[in-house]
Amino acid sequence: MNGRPSVLAIILAVILPPVGVWMVEGIGMIFLISLILTCLAYVPGMVFSLVAVLRPELMNGLRNR
Repeated sequence: MNGRPSVLAIILAVILPPVGVWMVEGIGMIFLISLILTCLAYVPGMVFSLVAVLRPELMNGLRNR
């Protein structure tokens, strides 16, 4: 995604973290990590998803796998 993330993606990253990541990244490694973290504990999944949505350049190492 180029530019700023949509407000909907940010809201979904807080309410349903994997869905927010899916909107921005699609199904891939980042989505799976978000899903696993959200299932284990909601807050770490939400934090990871917000970082993935708001700062996608930090996810380059995970995206290339």
